[in-house]
Amino acid sequence: MAITLLSKGADILLVQFHERKGDRVGAQPGERVHQEVFEKAAAESPGVDFDGATQSLLDGNLVQREGEEFVLTQDGYDYLYKNKGHRVGEG
Repeated sequence: MAITLLSKGADILLVQFHERKGDRVGAQPGERVHQEVFEKAAAESPGVDFDGATQSLLDGNLVQREGEEFVLTQDGYDYLYKNKGHRVGEG
């Protein structure tokens, strides 16, 4: 099984699916986050490099893009909740 490696910026963007739902509910595959949410998360994280972060999520099939929204895939869900990935330079 391949392990997904994400930069800190990509990880922060992916976590936005979870953050919008709250700790007790969690995100589910198919849930959507508008592009503005990703932009806001990047703006609120000074010092974190977000260059290529969105593209790495798309390339890894963790999210899909539909217009101005990003959709959480099963792979993205697994990364968030089933410990099937980690950030670059960790674990």
